[in-house]
Amino acid sequence: MAQAVAEMSHYAEYDYLIVNDDFDTALGDLKTIIRAERLRMSRQKQRHDALISKLLAD
Repeated sequence: MAQAVAEMSHYAEYDYLIVNDDFDTALGDLKTIIRAERLRMSRQKQRHDALISKLLAD
């Protein structure tokens, strides 16, 4: 339990917080975070840069 308390004391250092008091809810939250990270502008720009450039050029 001491290890869990030690880990929880650093919660503010992270970008996301998932409380695993209900497994299905926690899993859904985790999936949402993963989807959101995949849609970050930097990732999408890199992935679709050629298409965006072409659309803007037309």
